[in-house]
Amino acid sequence: MFMFSFLPILMGMSYLVIIAAIFYLIYTWVNKFISLKKEQNDLLREIIKRMEKK
Repeated sequence: MFMFSFLPILMGMSYLVIIAAIFYLIYTWVNKFISLKKEQNDLLREIIKRMEKK
């Protein structure tokens, strides 16, 4: 009987952990996307500078 009182608490905490993990994965994906986009822009600027010199 004692175990049944903890079951809803454990289920609720597991849902919160899953939601937090999903938000963390989205956060890391967005940061990686932004950094790759910035790196791409820097490379394009470098290519344009080199082409202007020629």
